Amino acid sequence: MSGRHFILITDGDTVHEWQRRALLTLPANDRITVFACTNTRLKRQYAKHFLYYVLNFATVRNPLTRQVPLGDIDGRLAEIRSFDSEWEGNWQRLPADIAQAISASGANIVLKFGMGLMRVPEGVSMPILSYHHGDPDHYRGRPAGFWEMANGTSLMGQMIQSITNKLDAGEVLAFAETRVIRHSWRATLMESFRHSPLLLNIAIDNALSGRSVPKARTGKNYRLPSNWTVVQHVLRTGWTAVKRLAYGLLAEKNWRVAVVPVESDALALATSARPFPPIGNWDNAKTPSGYTFLADPFFAPDGGLLVEALEANSGRGALLHIGPHGYSKLNSATGHHSYPCVVEEAGKPYCVPEIADWSPPMIYPIEGEGSGLRLGTPVALAMDNAAGVTDPTFVRHGGKLWLFGNRKVDGSNILRLWSADSLFGHFTEHPQSPIRISPNGGRMAGNFIVSDGKLYRLGQTFEVDYGDGIAVFEVETLDANRYSERQVGGLRFTGVKGPHSFNVSDDGKKIVFDWYSERYTPMAGIRRLRSRLGI
Repeated sequence: MSGRHFILITDGDTVHEWQRRALLTLPANDRITVFACTNTRLKRQYAKHFLYYVLNFATVRNPLTRQVPLGDIDGRLAEIRSFDSEWEGNWQRLPADIAQAISASGANIVLKFGMGLMRVPEGVSMPILSYHHGDPDHYRGRPAGFWEMANGTSLMGQMIQSITNKLDAGEVLAFAETRVIRHSWRATLMESFRHSPLLLNIAIDNALSGRSVPKARTGKNYRLPSNWTVVQHVLRTGWTAVKRLAYGLLAEKNWRVAVVPVESDALALATSARPFPPIGNWDNAKTPSGYTFLADPFFAPDGGLLVEALEANSGRGALLHIGPHGYSKLNSATGHHSYPCVVEEAGKPYCVPEIADWSPPMIYPIEGEGSGLRLGTPVALAMDNAAGVTDPTFVRHGGKLWLFGNRKVDGSNILRLWSADSLFGHFTEHPQSPIRISPNGGRMAGNFIVSDGKLYRLGQTFEVDYGDGIAVFEVETLDANRYSERQVGGLRFTGVKGPHSFNVSDDGKKIVFDWYSERYTPMAGIRRLRSRLGI
């Protein structure tokens, strides 16, 4: 079967490493014809921006922005044709013969991976797609990520747009968000570039289908920072790095699990539509001896709780059952266990916990009850590209069982979607997966809430502090071909941090959630080190 044909505009016969990875996400039978511009140049004002260029060399130049040969895209390359662009002030133009060759090529899309500001060529009717690392509602221009850090913004946008003759103002065809890592511009950029390849197929599908992402695209047009602004940036990030080191050595999160009776609609509490019960009304589970905290609570089939408990000696998570007769450990394997998601199949309860650090997902039958509740012999969950899945969460809808989760190899904020006919069927990935790329809701925070026949998805917010709140999304479309959702609210505590997970009992009369306060101890750094080393 023949694939699609793309035009790729570059500067010479190389691309950045993150761009190469983006091209490798295209189907293997796609063909790429390259038009390589040989005279792109950037005008530099060294006196005004000297310190920026020094910082650029140490920061923007990283393993994901290094130049790599175009030939390394696994047989997708059809040919390379070089040309010199024409200039109109700071804007470049394609020569008439190049524009005509592109128009006559029969290609589906033009991918702009090179040149600077480029005028849309006359006679080329196909979409011209270009990346921009910034949210155009707030940050147009350049440099990527710098002004987000300067302004204290928590998230850095990135998009693929169909270019126009106005800077960063074209229709947005794919959009994602990544964290602004306040102690390191380099780490902020690498986090952004690491996610960029995932947008390419989404943008191409939307361009060919006539869909777009609603964005205002009216943000400020930023320019390169002055020398004094760079000095302020270095001092600010350096101080932030010092505080981060001190926190890692001395502070840790004291996670707790609490149950609260529901006197009103649980959805209204999760979305902050109604006031959350005061902390004095929370029934907090006691952390048993030998463990440092409790988190990730789910309701057990017998009405008790399944939770993650962090072992004081190993720094690894274990699964505990909390019932009227006390606590019992459920897992026998020594690897890290967390997020004990409960799902029912044919009237029987099962647990699919997060074990991504050491195994693909496994299905454990939940057997017994009360003090005798236990996890039975597991079987592997069958799925495409089987690998570690973090926070696996299930919901039944439209005759399918849907699995929402993150792949360990992707990172924590890239939410993927699979489906199967049953828990023991084969889970295939949805054509629109990943369905969300953002620290705001890009990782699951508990089971779905069903209200008035509608599905509501709970996602963690990880814009600044891990585990400091949840976002709630109404699922608008969920079928074999399309997924869409919109955020309808969220919950963040005051006085303490959280929640991080939120679940509703089957009878709708109770909610369970986790929260934390920070405590300071010289053991914090030692425990972090032991956990990372696995000792």
